[in-house]
Formats: sequence, C-alpha cells, structure tokens
Amino acid sequence: MLEGFHGTFMLVWSVILVALAGLLTGPEASWVWPVKHSHAVVRPFDAPDSPWGAGHRGIDLVASKGDRVIAPVSGTIHFSGRVVNRGIITIKTDEGHLVSIEPVVATITGGSVRAGEPIGTVGSGHCQGGCLHIGLRVGGEYRSPAAELGVLTRAVLVQ
Repeated sequence: MLEGFHGTFMLVWSVILVALAGLLTGPEASWVWPVKHSHAVVRPFDAPDSPWGAGHRGIDLVASKGDRVIAPVSGTIHFSGRVVNRGIITIKTDEGHLVSIEPVVATITGGSVRAGEPIGTVGSGHCQGGCLHIGLRVGGEYRSPAAELGVLTRAVLVQ
C-alpha cells in the first residue's frame, strides 16, 4: 500500500516540476536572437511615464564590439545610418512594426532582409563594456521586445 502511495506521490511531484520548469523557461521566441552570445539581458525595458519622458525604450542584450549582428525578423530596411554617435538599423516588418537595433556597423543599407541574415557587427556607443540594444515600436508606441525574443520577464509589484 505504501509503495502505491509513493509511486503516485512521485508522479504528481514530477508533473509539478515539469510545469514549473515550463514557467521558468520563458515564452516561445518568435524572433531570432540577434547575436551569437548567451541569451541574457543586461538592461530591461523601462517604459517612460510620458511620450517624451525618461525611460529605456528597448532591452540591452549581452554582446561585444565586433560580434556579428543578424536580423531578428524579416522585413525591409526602414533606416540604416548614424544617429548622434552610433549606427542604427531599423527593420519594418510586414505587420508595420519597427524593430531598431544599435549600435551597429551596418553591412546592409536597404532592401529586404530575412530573419537570421547578417546585417552588420556590434559597434560602440550604447553600453559601457558593450551590448546590443533592440527596441520595438507597435503602432507608434514603444514596447518591450522580450516576449518576441523568448526572454522571461519578472513581474514587479507596484506599491
């Protein structure tokens, strides 16, 4: 009798562990990770309080200067050039979303691009020590690209 209970207990415990592991792995990525580095975020998205307010309108990924950058999504090159002190590439998706990546030394300046296609190398100018910033605008509004990249984000309780 005790053996039957033990087997059932172990089965239930296994199901719980598998479910928890699924919750901790994050969402399924719909984009390609843009650099061949560990899938880690250096700085998360921080929505501004107003359209012109301070904030962090994207996420910074672990990367080093000179790392190859690949397109996370398919679309057309909406912008490729320098803004202030760094190179930026913006890809417009078929849905009209704008995906901006910086700092990038571009190897592509226009036309269509496929997800996974090389578009440049990581430049300098955004993070001390190096990183790759990726931002997302949907309907003109900035939002975090974490879900598209399959990044697990923690809920924050506001007091």
